[in-house]
Amino acid sequence: MRRTTIIGVVLAAAVAGGAVLARNRSRAPTVRAVDENVLREYTGVYRWGPDAFVYLQLWNEFTGFDKPGQLVAFDESGVIRVLYPTGDDRFFAGPGVAMPSSVESRVDFQRDSAGRINSLTWASDGAAPRTARRADVEKREDVRFANGDVQLARTLIAPNATRRHAAVILVHGSGAENREFILPFARFLVRRGVAVLGYDKRGVNGSTGDWQAASFELLAGDVIAAFDYLKTRNDIDAARIGLLGVSQAGWVMPLAAVRARDVAFLISISGAGVPPAETTIDQAQNEMAARGMKPQTVAEVVALMKLQYRFARTGEGWDDYAAARGALAAQMGQPPAAFPGTRDAPLWQSMRLTYFFDPAATLAQLRTPVLAIFGELDNNILAKKNSAAWEAALKAGGHPDYTLRVLSGANHYQWEAKAGNNAEMQTLQRFVPEYFTTIEQWLAKRIPLIRSP
Repeated sequence: MRRTTIIGVVLAAAVAGGAVLARNRSRAPTVRAVDENVLREYTGVYRWGPDAFVYLQLWNEFTGFDKPGQLVAFDESGVIRVLYPTGDDRFFAGPGVAMPSSVESRVDFQRDSAGRINSLTWASDGAAPRTARRADVEKREDVRFANGDVQLARTLIAPNATRRHAAVILVHGSGAENREFILPFARFLVRRGVAVLGYDKRGVNGSTGDWQAASFELLAGDVIAAFDYLKTRNDIDAARIGLLGVSQAGWVMPLAAVRARDVAFLISISGAGVPPAETTIDQAQNEMAARGMKPQTVAEVVALMKLQYRFARTGEGWDDYAAARGALAAQMGQPPAAFPGTRDAPLWQSMRLTYFFDPAATLAQLRTPVLAIFGELDNNILAKKNSAAWEAALKAGGHPDYTLRVLSGANHYQWEAKAGNNAEMQTLQRFVPEYFTTIEQWLAKRIPLIRSP
C-alpha cells in the first residue's frame, strides 16, 4: 500500500514495529536469490480448469520501486500470494500475501521436452495438489508512444482473438510505478474481451521524463497520449476505450476524461474526492493511531503537517513551521527528514505540484460514465468522506451516469482486511469477492463483454 514519505519517516522515528509471524505452520526454507529475468520465465496465464485461471507476474509492492519485483500469483478467485524461490522450478507461499516466515503451500513448475515451462502444481496444507497448465488466452505487444518530448514505454495485453476489442488504459497510483503495477486490478478483463494497456510512468524503466516533476495535468496528458495511440490501432474499437486506475489515478483520470470527451468509461479504485493534502493527513492520523502513538503525539505531528502545507501553498508561516519542527525533532531525538529544514528544499516544489489540487471542479465537468469503488476499511482514502465528495461534485455537475460503491471489509487495494492499515498488508489473503463482480457487472451494461473459454 502506497504511503507518503512523511508518514513513513515519522512512524519509523516514533514507533518500533515488529514482524508478524505465522504460527502452527512448518518453518520456511531459505529463500533463494533469483535474478528478475529468471523469474520472468514463470510469468503468464495458467488454467486450473474450464473457468478458473491464475496469473503470475512480477510485482514490487513489497520490495519497493527501486528493487526487483517478486513473483506473485493473482488467482481469479481473488487469492494473492508471493512465490518465494527455493530451488530450480521450486517455490513456496506463506499463509498471507507476503509471509516468507512459514510455509502454507509448495509450488513446483514442470517443463516440456524442449525445456519450456508448461504447468505448475500447487500443494497446500491439508488439500490435494492442484495442477494448472499454461493457457494461450492472451497476446502481448511492447511498443512506445509519446506525449510531447516524453517517450512512454508500454505493453498491450489483448484477447487471443481476431475481432476488434474494447480496451482499458491502466492509470498509475503514486510513486514510481511500472506498466505492470496496476495490472492485477484489471487482468481478469482480458478474458472478458477487453484489451489492457499498461505503461511505465514517466521516468520509470523504459519511459523518459520525471514523474516527480509532473503535475496531475501532465500525468493526465500521458493518459490522453495512450488513449490517442489506441485509437490508431485496427484491433481496438475506438468507441470503447476506457480508463481504470487506483488511488492517485482518481485525481488524474477525470482530468484526462474532461479533456478527451470520447473516453468510453472511467473506473476509479480508491480514488479521492478531496485534495491530496487532506488524504495524507487522514492516513497519517490513522496509521499513527494504529501503531499505538499517543494521541498528543499524533496531534503534534498533524499540526506540523498543516503548518508545512500552509508554507508550501502560500509561502507564509515559516517561523511557526520551523518552531514546531524543532519541537518535534527534540521529542524524537532527531530532525524529522520528511519535514524540510530549509526554505529551498526540493520537497516544497513537489508539494506545490500536486498536494493542493481540488478535484471537485473537474468532477463537476465530467460526463464519462463513472464507476468509483471505495474500501470500507481504507485508512487513506476514507470511504464515507470521499464517496460523498464524488457524489456532491458529480450531482452538482448533472452527471448522467455514475455509480459509487463502498465494498465491505476492503482496504485501499480492495483486499479483505481487518483494520485497513499498512501493518496487516502482508498477512492478508485476497481481494474481496465483490471487487471483480462489481466491475464486470457495471461494465457489461455499457460495453459488450465476451467471455473467452
